[in-house]
Amino acid sequence: MPSQTKVERVALRLAAADKVHLSRAAKLQGRTLSEFMLAASREAADLALNEQTRFVLSPEALRKFAAALDAPPRDVPALRKLFASPSVLER
Repeated sequence: MPSQTKVERVALRLAAADKVHLSRAAKLQGRTLSEFMLAASREAADLALNEQTRFVLSPEALRKFAAALDAPPRDVPALRKLFASPSVLER
């Protein structure tokens, strides 16, 4: 990630044992506690976002998915009836 001016702060409270634990891990990686916590937080954020916004398919599954997207829509009578009815918000 490109270097950016740091102006925002995040404060958190934690147990003394947690601080010792995190500080020890940071020291082992040659980082400050802030650097360690920021890197770990970014990693956790990327993981959480990727789980909700991306999916991976095998080449065969991708081929089937693309074919389904390219195919004309199926006629589903129940959906046609549902969309022809007034919305529950309009009744």
